Amino acid sequence: MGSVAYKLALVSAGLADVTFTLTPKHEWDVAAGAALVLSSGGFVRTLENAPFRANHRNPLLSGLIACGPHLRGPLMNLLDPYLRPTSQAAGTV
Repeated sequence: MGSVAYKLALVSAGLADVTFTLTPKHEWDVAAGAALVLSSGGFVRTLENAPFRANHRNPLLSGLIACGPHLRGPLMNLLDPYLRPTSQAAGTV
């Protein structure tokens, strides 16, 4: 299934370790799934390595990375060289 929200729900339920999207998504397409991951103790970041936030003037996110609570360190160590600087975050006000 191609739904990012569905994949985020799988991470929140512990049925998937990691999910990501490298294509732009609107906040409303991922907000509920991101909330599920965060409420289960997981981790959600944008491709700029910024925490997921909603209700920006520009609701388009460049992409999203999410994982369960125990993979945060290893995942971010692996991805750190490839993430964009936070100062270029899409949707910042």
